[in-house]
Amino acid sequence: MPGPTSLWLMRPADTAWDVDRRLRGATDLPAMEDSLRELRDRVARLDEGPDVLIHAPDDAAAESARVVASRFACGVRADRGLRDPDLGLLEGLGIAEFERRFERRFAEWIESPLTAVPPEGEPLSDARARILDAFAAALDRHEGRRLGLVVHDFALATVRDALARGDGSALWSRVEGRGWCTRHVLPEGAAAALGD
Repeated sequence: MPGPTSLWLMRPADTAWDVDRRLRGATDLPAMEDSLRELRDRVARLDEGPDVLIHAPDDAAAESARVVASRFACGVRADRGLRDPDLGLLEGLGIAEFERRFERRFAEWIESPLTAVPPEGEPLSDARARILDAFAAALDRHEGRRLGLVVHDFALATVRDALARGDGSALWSRVEGRGWCTRHVLPEGAAAALGD
């Protein structure tokens, strides 16, 4: 019997767009060096960590995963299913500019995120389903182990919402005010419970 799974959910080091409060979406950007340095300091203060680490496929998540892996000597791999959604024409847009230029779309983004469909982008409901499938597969493959995920805000919110048995309507509250790393202990069979 595998027993409970320890899960670390980690936010990657910031990119320039994160610092500027721009919508990153699926745009692949490197982590900023000062943010990676801060991440190294944070990781050094962790008493324990994962022995398996899965990350979103972009540069910032991969760089951040390498920082964690160097501290805990864990296996690392990328999973395309954990990438944040393609936001189409919204990528690179500042949050304040998004709100000003697309008032109705922005209100939907905040109040009912899973109904939002970015122009020329991926519907957020489709992105949520993809991320949850990848998360469930990771849990199933690594049940009873110490699993870490390094993912950006949308994927992070989606996983936290699923762990809270949410329906996606409160996605953004799952990342606001939260630290860069949270640890969860999941019961045996947690992957199957995601589909309930």
